[in-house]
Amino acid sequence: MLRSGVLGVPKPLAFQRRTNAVYSSVHQPLTVRFRAKGTWAASNTQLQELAIAPITPVTLTRLLDLGESVNFAESSLLVHSELPKRLARRVKAVQKLPFIVGVNPHIRGIYQLYLDSFETLSNLPKPIDGESMELFASTLRDLVASHGDVIPRLAKGFHECGKYMSKEDSAEFLDGMIHARIAIRGFACVPLSCSNLFPAHLVLAEHHLALQDPTAGHIGVLNTNLSPLSLLKNTANYVHELCEINYGVAPDCEFFGHLDTRITYISNHLEYIFMELLKNAYRATVEHHAKNGRLRVGDEVPPVQITIARGPDDVTIRIRDRGGGIPPEEMLRVFEYSYTTVPKSELEEEDLTSNIFSSQSRQAMQVGVGGPIAGLGFGLPMSRIYAKYFGGSLELKSVGGHGLDVFLRVPNISRSDSKKHVI
Repeated sequence: MLRSGVLGVPKPLAFQRRTNAVYSSVHQPLTVRFRAKGTWAASNTQLQELAIAPITPVTLTRLLDLGESVNFAESSLLVHSELPKRLARRVKAVQKLPFIVGVNPHIRGIYQLYLDSFETLSNLPKPIDGESMELFASTLRDLVASHGDVIPRLAKGFHECGKYMSKEDSAEFLDGMIHARIAIRGFACVPLSCSNLFPAHLVLAEHHLALQDPTAGHIGVLNTNLSPLSLLKNTANYVHELCEINYGVAPDCEFFGHLDTRITYISNHLEYIFMELLKNAYRATVEHHAKNGRLRVGDEVPPVQITIARGPDDVTIRIRDRGGGIPPEEMLRVFEYSYTTVPKSELEEEDLTSNIFSSQSRQAMQVGVGGPIAGLGFGLPMSRIYAKYFGGSLELKSVGGHGLDVFLRVPNISRSDSKKHVI
């Protein structure tokens, strides 16, 4: 359910751990052996080879075909082949970071997690029969859970030591990490109430697991009857509640356009984007119209207006607010990872007059559904990566002193040429 989401981010599952456990590859119930932490430039011939091996393009058409044919064997072999190569590339990318960045505890922890995940998967037997496929699926579930908080950790690490890299190099590394994680994981099959920042290299993994636990109206991770209006309403209700608790007032949300639109898409990708965009719109609207501190209960603020426009191959969603807009000099920076409008004082100082619910809601308004990364500037850049991942786009148009229009375009992958959307 929606209500319990942002206020309590779930703890990672058992696979997520400080110690470094590697699962054995024998045909028996999963066991764990412990090893010392790997060296920073770990010498692993298999990793070196797979890091430069060509990645097999995986299109959404193939994912749909695998789901419709319910071919677990082919899906298992695909994931078993592709994930180690993608994990190896991420390990190598972290190894190439400047030493002072790589030894940051958050970055180092991510490196170790990816290295452990690579070794775990590459040591598993090829899933060619019932027993090995069951072992593979079980290991995959644990691995997916273990990567749940990678983006918050990545954000904290670069917040602490990003100054040692140029903005261009930081953006290139972070874009690569997030984009690769979408291919590996995604937000698939995780409801808003327990979402973490899963940026995604496990769409492949999640899709494979979802095929084995089918849900009505879905083919693997793909929701074949997704209503943007329904998802927007649920997200808006949630943000409205947080905004009202935090500020005492909240704008209403009005909907226009093709409200009966249905598309095929990954629900949680859209859910994350909607949460980020609506959180920003509500927060800007209320704060822009607060003349002297917090608005009083009962005061009215302009509504946030959402328009859904359905085209032959895609859907465009416009979110319009009257939150004062973004100054021209800041518009050039809104998609930088370091950019944020959350004042440092709000992130570091606790208002002792506020109750615990106010404190939690303030953090939730700043964070969205992504875990504790408020003020670290990941919301909009990640939203744009998720929008562009399957061929969509995210654009902002500011009317200075008045408000902001955000245009989100997503393809309807059941109608457009899904072969071009490569994972």
